[in-house]
Amino acid sequence: MKKRSITIAALMLSVSMVAGMTGGCGDTKEPPVDPTPWTDEDNQNTGDDVQTGADVVDDTNQQESEQPDTQADDTQEVVIPEISSSESVVDYDSVVVVGNAGYELYTYREDTATSYADTVNSVAADLSGTCDVYDILIPLSSEVTFPDNLKSQINSSNQRDAMNNIFAMINDDVKKVDIYNTIMSHRTEYVYFRTDHHWTALGAYYAYTDFCKAKGIEPEALDSYETMEFDGFLGSFYNDTDHCAALGETPDTVIAYKPNCATTMHVTASDGTQFDWPIINDVSNYAQGIKYSTFIAADNPFTVIENADVTDGSSCIIVKESFGNAFVPFFVDHYQTVYVVDYRYWTGSITELAREKQVDDVIFANNLSMIRNKYLVGQLQGVK
Repeated sequence: MKKRSITIAALMLSVSMVAGMTGGCGDTKEPPVDPTPWTDEDNQNTGDDVQTGADVVDDTNQQESEQPDTQADDTQEVVIPEISSSESVVDYDSVVVVGNAGYELYTYREDTATSYADTVNSVAADLSGTCDVYDILIPLSSEVTFPDNLKSQINSSNQRDAMNNIFAMINDDVKKVDIYNTIMSHRTEYVYFRTDHHWTALGAYYAYTDFCKAKGIEPEALDSYETMEFDGFLGSFYNDTDHCAALGETPDTVIAYKPNCATTMHVTASDGTQFDWPIINDVSNYAQGIKYSTFIAADNPFTVIENADVTDGSSCIIVKESFGNAFVPFFVDHYQTVYVVDYRYWTGSITELAREKQVDDVIFANNLSMIRNKYLVGQLQGVK
């Protein structure tokens, strides 16, 4: 099949159209937690913002040029569209910008990748015969949406190779969910933000469909969800480029998909405060830099989501960093209870929680930038 080629200029036009939409419904709530990222003693970041240092940079971009493809045919060849650009690569030390999109560069680290794989393997071994353990590796926008014709101009490791290396170190008793081809086949859609390092909920949805295939369940149709849209989002890349004008002039739109079931979400914050919160909150009036917090009340150590429409006792634990925030809502329709652990702030034990709650699945969902961060991998090791 002939690959399709698109230009960044055409993609950006679509994003500008999306960013002009209005959105939001329901009562607006103030952020329950401080969304400001924090760093460790090595000036490495917790996964919420761009990392600095010789071997770390941050990612994100996106543009919407095509309507989301809600149908998948496993018999068809995977076609990965080409992306090209006539724009220049502008270097901001830890971030590069092409046109009006920012990207995090990536350096594969064998030591931290090994530690990550060892942690997942350890959990799976401890829970053998008790529940299924899944691992989902999330690539960065610098792999997925960065223009192909400009990749020779940046110093960034091949993320397909990195994912293969990490999966090769993970034992066969772990169900490895490889989302690479799926998200690459949708790379011309709005699957990553341009001004922030996260993927969008649409990108997360496509990854969720791969999880459903691995688990043997039917994913919810994309057009079945009620959506909420929040324009004017200027994320981490906008700050990390000292308010790059090209990014500022074309803010992102955060599009969220609400679970189809009746839900209640119980949140435990870092200070121990407990409260209930909408899974998708109206952030229309939030500051431009924190609109990603519409998803699951932003970053909190421990969250429990109950689905009143499922009564079979099914449950799972999702072990995540901030990329998981946009991912979690899609799992809620399939379990009676979803336990969400953000290992950066939680101090419990995944294996003990899995045994106590008798969960069916433990799902690790982490972006590649996290897996090259020694501090964060250490945090994950600490809660296994």
